Amino acid sequence: MVIDLEPEQQRVVDLAIQSGAFHNSNEVIATALSMLAEEIEDGAVSEARRHEPRFTLAEVEAELRALGKLE
Repeated sequence: MVIDLEPEQQRVVDLAIQSGAFHNSNEVIATALSMLAEEIEDGAVSEARRHEPRFTLAEVEAELRALGKLE
């Protein structure tokens, strides 16, 4: 399967790999989908939230910097 990511989505995947927490994009996507499935099962994903990102790219970068995973 081929999935085309938006530039910001690709950047998040790249940042996750650069952090050392993931070895490749397949691991990043598998983890993200697993987390999403858990939220759906728990009823945490509502119609209102479905199209909204949970975190902005800036928030993800700030968190990775705070953890020392990104310079």
